[in-house]
Amino acid sequence: MSKQDYYSVLGVSKASSNQEIKKAYKKLAMKYHPDKNPGDAVSETKFKNAKEAYEILTDTDKRRKYDEFGHAGIENNGQGGFNDAYGGGFSQRERGFGGQGFGGFDFDDIFSQSRGGQSRAQKGQDKEFVFTVDFVDAVQGAETVVELPVNGETKKIKVKIPAGIKDGEKIRFTGKGSAGVHGGAAGDLLLVIATREHAFLERENNDLIYTTGVDMVMAALGGEIEVNVLDKRFKLKVPSGTQPGRKFKIKGKGVTDRKGATGDLFVKIKVEIPQDITEQQRSLLEQFKELTEINTLS
Repeated sequence: MSKQDYYSVLGVSKASSNQEIKKAYKKLAMKYHPDKNPGDAVSETKFKNAKEAYEILTDTDKRRKYDEFGHAGIENNGQGGFNDAYGGGFSQRERGFGGQGFGGFDFDDIFSQSRGGQSRAQKGQDKEFVFTVDFVDAVQGAETVVELPVNGETKKIKVKIPAGIKDGEKIRFTGKGSAGVHGGAAGDLLLVIATREHAFLERENNDLIYTTGVDMVMAALGGEIEVNVLDKRFKLKVPSGTQPGRKFKIKGKGVTDRKGATGDLFVKIKVEIPQDITEQQRSLLEQFKELTEINTLS
């Protein structure tokens, strides 16, 4: 059977330098070395061919003869050692990495292996994704299904959103990250929580802030309103003279976080001014204005 061209075996050109040849051989050696591919005859053959090509092309005299005469230029010229070495398989020195391996390479460094030839198990990398959830789901908890890339495939994952989870907190799925190396455990998949804004609810730590509007008459005269927050109803007395932005605290009715701590509910008053008023309303407001000015002057 005719031998392959040495340059083709290493994937280099005839003009390649020794350094380029060495680099190409090192790459192939790492890929096809028998200790990385136990029992793989194809890999073992490719490794042998790469070693033979490297040893010929990095020897100045042998490379010159090969370039001029091809394989005939180096056969029967002290090259029988290739067949001798291959016929007996790989020596303990070649297979066990006990020092410098083929071509002067230290395979302990290349493969990060022990003297027993065992690869070091490494855990796979963790993967993080930002997971945006509704405000109410973050407060009350929920379950949903999301599609995420897991080990190169898009998979549907059932996600349980814990009640009280905060922005920046993470939901962890053990073993759903990148695959491990040399038998190591797979990494984890982490969902980093981001909460959508709510129309009239805010969160400060474990406190809830509920903004509700009252008309200017109630703000001035006082009254009672009903507060509906997350399926809970509260009666709240609004004292006369309530100013815009004033907050009323309802103790212990805020968010309960993942550690069991509960905050308070604050009802924030927004005074609503009517845009359209009737002539009668205008007349009454004018009278109110006059009385206010009189009281100010008196």
